[in-house]
Amino acid sequence: MVATFQAKTAIRATGLAMLFMLAFLAVILIVESYNSSRTKANISVHRAAHVVATQFDWMFQASAHALQRIEDSVATPKRGTPAQQILTLGDAVNDLPAGFSYAVYDAAGDLTHSSLPDQNVSNVAKEPWFVAARGGSELVLAPAESKAVTATDSFLMIRRLDRAGPFSGIATVSIPAVSLTTLAETLGLGGGATIALVRTDGALLARSPPVKPMNLRDWEPFGGMLSVPDGSFEAASPADGISRIVGYWRLPNWPVIALTGMDQTSALRPFRRNLLTSAILALPILLGMGWLVLDLVHLMRVDEMRQIALANANERTNFLLREIHHRVKNNLQTVSSLIRLEHLPAAVQSSLLGRIGAMVAVHEAMYRSDQFEEISVAPYLERLVENIAKSHGSTVATHIDIAPIRLSGDRAMQLGLLVNELVANAFKHAFVPRGSGTLNVMMRETDTATLRLMVADDGPGYDPGTAPSQMGSRLVDAFASQLGGTVSIDSRNATTVTVEFPRDYGNDLPAPQRSAQPTSIAGVKSMASMRFSKFARSSKRT
Repeated sequence: MVATFQAKTAIRATGLAMLFMLAFLAVILIVESYNSSRTKANISVHRAAHVVATQFDWMFQASAHALQRIEDSVATPKRGTPAQQILTLGDAVNDLPAGFSYAVYDAAGDLTHSSLPDQNVSNVAKEPWFVAARGGSELVLAPAESKAVTATDSFLMIRRLDRAGPFSGIATVSIPAVSLTTLAETLGLGGGATIALVRTDGALLARSPPVKPMNLRDWEPFGGMLSVPDGSFEAASPADGISRIVGYWRLPNWPVIALTGMDQTSALRPFRRNLLTSAILALPILLGMGWLVLDLVHLMRVDEMRQIALANANERTNFLLREIHHRVKNNLQTVSSLIRLEHLPAAVQSSLLGRIGAMVAVHEAMYRSDQFEEISVAPYLERLVENIAKSHGSTVATHIDIAPIRLSGDRAMQLGLLVNELVANAFKHAFVPRGSGTLNVMMRETDTATLRLMVADDGPGYDPGTAPSQMGSRLVDAFASQLGGTVSIDSRNATTVTVEFPRDYGNDLPAPQRSAQPTSIAGVKSMASMRFSKFARSSKRT
């Protein structure tokens, strides 16, 4: 039960550990994918800002050259009509990109020339960029704050005209804001992307999508853009409040910063796509692992129930075996009581009771220790020898030295019967005539893996050649043969009987030996029963 509980706990712990490790790895992969998506977005907007800066640097260069040629055309007197003069200006700006327009204003702010035939502007003298040019700024970049100045949303590049002397007016090139939208579509920054051009003083020149004019001087990231020429950051737009990943690049020849913004949703779209794909792929694995863990727990529960049932059956079996041995012991004690009631000679009665007592002791040892396959020989033989000594009532010093050996129940009973005969013979022939003596019982395991039993007394000894063969001697030979052992006797001045037998002994005895003496405990019991019947008949005749 304890092992089953520990195994179940180990499986649960292993399953939880595996799930934890998978969750930990999933978190790491998710974080790495998230960081990778953000890094890629930062790189994309940074590169896009570089593209925008390069594109508008070229546009500004082209616009500046066109304004230079306009100044040259206006400042050089030419013969002909005003229409011819306007044609000359058209030749000066014919390399401007499509959609660009130009205009010339005199010192009072009145329009003198324009590439837009329907432009109707009375005066621009109050426009901030006209005021700046009149104040001495040679080249000005400014948003078009008046819809009347241009036909579409655009921003202006203004040049002061003063080559002929004092301030004589300005020339303007209108750069359409739609060019920013075209760039945004080309760069593929996704929905919600923005492109903007900002002057280094914070003024917003143009933006796609367009917004009302504003100044970004107080925007927190603006200071960093002034100190570092290019880079990327994350911030909420002051125009619409949407959080974006922004890349910026300062134009090398102009006081302008190009900005490109990518919406967080677009930036994290690859991350969400990868996360969804990973979740779809990981779901079967997680379900499979969950099913496996649950199945293992179910199997462990079934195994636990089987173990409980097996333990109950084993307990029941042990109870029945204990009850059987207890009843056999009681029955043998009943037989002993019946023998005591019979009028048998004392020697015969003692001999029978001793042999039955040896069998009783085995059954008692089994049901007391719940060891039904093997029992410890030492306490069993010690108790057996003490009982024999008490039954004879003589003052004999017994020395018992039994090694810690375990034998099966049958082997222990055969050994007990053998020891009973040897000890009983010693008391009968060596100690009863004298009333005292010393008895030594010893058993050891030899180097050849056999067991050696020695029973020695300090009696007068006897001559085996002349001594008559009695029932006790024949039983000793029979019991030793059942153990598969050999008997040797040394009876010079004292008697020492040595029996050497194997620990285990199967049914491999020669056929004649098996038929010559009892071959089982049942045979021994049968022999004892025959002797009891014989003496019972004798007593009745007496």
